[in-house]
Amino acid sequence: MEIYAHWLDGEHLRVSGWSPQDTSLAVMLKIQALLGHTVVLSDVQLIDSHAVQALFETEDFRSFVRGCPSFLRCTTAAPAGSDPFALVTTGLKRALEPGWLSSSFDTAEPLVRLSEAVLERGDANPGPLFARGTALGSRYEEGGAIRRRLEAVAWTLHHFSREAGVPLGTSVVTRPCSYHDVLEEVAALPGLPARDYAPVERTLAFLDAHVEPADRHRRSVLFARLEAMDSPHTTAIWNTATQAWNAAVQRTLGTDGASPRSLPQAADIGLYLGHPTDALFEPAGPDATGAGAHTLAPDRLAAVAGLGWQDIAKIHQDETVTRQRDAFQTALRAGDTTAADDALPALLRAIRRTLPASAERTGSLAWAAAETGLGLAGASLALASGETLGLLGPALAFGLAAERLLKGRRSRTHIVNTLMTNGRKATRT
Repeated sequence: MEIYAHWLDGEHLRVSGWSPQDTSLAVMLKIQALLGHTVVLSDVQLIDSHAVQALFETEDFRSFVRGCPSFLRCTTAAPAGSDPFALVTTGLKRALEPGWLSSSFDTAEPLVRLSEAVLERGDANPGPLFARGTALGSRYEEGGAIRRRLEAVAWTLHHFSREAGVPLGTSVVTRPCSYHDVLEEVAALPGLPARDYAPVERTLAFLDAHVEPADRHRRSVLFARLEAMDSPHTTAIWNTATQAWNAAVQRTLGTDGASPRSLPQAADIGLYLGHPTDALFEPAGPDATGAGAHTLAPDRLAAVAGLGWQDIAKIHQDETVTRQRDAFQTALRAGDTTAADDALPALLRAIRRTLPASAERTGSLAWAAAETGLGLAGASLALASGETLGLLGPALAFGLAAERLLKGRRSRTHIVNTLMTNGRKATRT
């Protein structure tokens, strides 16, 4: 299944306080790779996601995606029939628009410089771009933090525009919706809980009063208005708009599903539109609003994070794992939750047999699934309390979410309630 990860958006990362030292996102991506999901990146994520930059900074990850090209897909709004370079550089053209804001750099200047250089050369190969005597090579010191991250952006663009077998695509949506459209749609849903209705209505009211209709697809314009107004609800409005913006991108890209994540004081827009088919971070508590306020402490993920991308590649390419993964993915694409329930334990057993010895400590391999009210809906895989994987409690929910989550009646108590231990059928807890 193809999934759009809301939490790889640069602004989502910025307002959630994510740092490269937090291994949770890498763990999520490794699990997705093992399950056979394809993560779809937008044109903006290619250039302005700190998490994507952190991945492509390492040869370990670059080697993995070269060997497993189906794991990442790039889909943009470039015209159908565009060559790969034109398709993957649409984000660079956005970076050159007046007023564009970077979410991963302190200012837009580094990405503007990179955009100019890449578009002028017609190539994103980092070697020639940053060679001694070039504009980028002279401006950014070798080994410096900004240069490393710009080189990672170049590696990302180079991968998608030059590597063989990398899946690319253009959006099939002829009239992409804006985040304002998404907010209006969610506000009209029957039974929307007050905790989500209030920030949605407040954000809509601010947009209608202070942002012209022609600018309601650009977050940078809203940000400027919020800065000027100094509203007491700035955090709630901005974070809710960010959630809605990513829901609009998800719809524009036309993915099978999405991976939403909560933001402080914001409405959980992603739970109400489309099909959340991957992960829901569970906050540490109902009043948790601080950065990284979820149950995924980096030290708890040390065992999983310790698996290198080449370890994931070996597991991913194992014949038995491949066969079981194909069966699981076939069931998901067919919408056959019963078959997915049946295929998932076999896939987990196959994965466990291939884990490196360092990850096979005592204890059981435990995974959690989200309760759906309709059964486990197999795809609702979660990383849970497995001593083997170094986790202390349920943390991530993966897979098809409950229908009631999509209809405004979702409750966090329905998420991550069930454990699958040693590949056996789960029992409710």
